[in-house]
Amino acid sequence: MADRRETDSQEGNIWTTVYSDMVTNLMLFFLMLYGLTRMSADMRADITKGLEKKFRGATSAEFRAEKVVKKFTEEETATKVSELVQNEKLEYTSVEVTEKQIKIILNSPVLFNPGSAELPAATKIAMKDVARIIKPVPNTIIIEGHTDNRPITRGQYATNWELSVARAYSVIEFFSVVFGIPESRFVAAGYGEFKSVASNETEEGRARNRRIEIVMVR
Repeated sequence: MADRRETDSQEGNIWTTVYSDMVTNLMLFFLMLYGLTRMSADMRADITKGLEKKFRGATSAEFRAEKVVKKFTEEETATKVSELVQNEKLEYTSVEVTEKQIKIILNSPVLFNPGSAELPAATKIAMKDVARIIKPVPNTIIIEGHTDNRPITRGQYATNWELSVARAYSVIEFFSVVFGIPESRFVAAGYGEFKSVASNETEEGRARNRRIEIVMVR
């Protein structure tokens, strides 16, 4: 008799758990439906389109075509940037192309005056060709600011970290205001002196460390 009561109790606990899960899932489902009714027609259309692409999977011809076009555009962009650097139109500039990113590195002295985040006229001229190449590509672009390790003694910025962030944003503002590239495509990152690529013991090394990196994520 005692065993039977114990078995009945266990079955009751299982039923209660199943019932609670079912009620919770129903509540979440109706909350989701309510949320959809509060969205605009455009937002609902975007969600529907996204779900269609998700459930049709990688076999969709449309999805494969988009990937091919994206890959082709990225390769074309990498070629244009490499040719630009090789033709020496961008002095003090180098490019690195990998499977994950296309990185354009702009080194001093073409960039900024000491302690300043304002782009000099010569720098703007040098960056025009870069802007024209990256504008048609929809990929996210990370603008990284880097400095050497010398303490700041003048200007409005207290640390190299602040200065590097301000310089990264100056580049974004230039691309956005002058060339109409949406700011939403950019991410600003400042590393100060903490991501050096050369020794800070020499002037040559410090010049290499003072740089802007334009990273196109693939």
